[in-house]
Amino acid sequence: MTKVFTHFSSDADSRRDELIRTIEHSVEHLTLAELEALYYDLVSKDYIR
Repeated sequence: MTKVFTHFSSDADSRRDELIRTIEHSVEHLTLAELEALYYDLVSKDYIR
């Protein structure tokens, strides 16, 4: 069963994993245009090289 956080935990690795799963789930539902916009935004902010 997936661990659900209702507040920030002192366990940084678990919180990081939960955030990654949430982001992955959200990205899976984006359209191509939305993905391209997100990609451009991340590249322009130098999060993706």
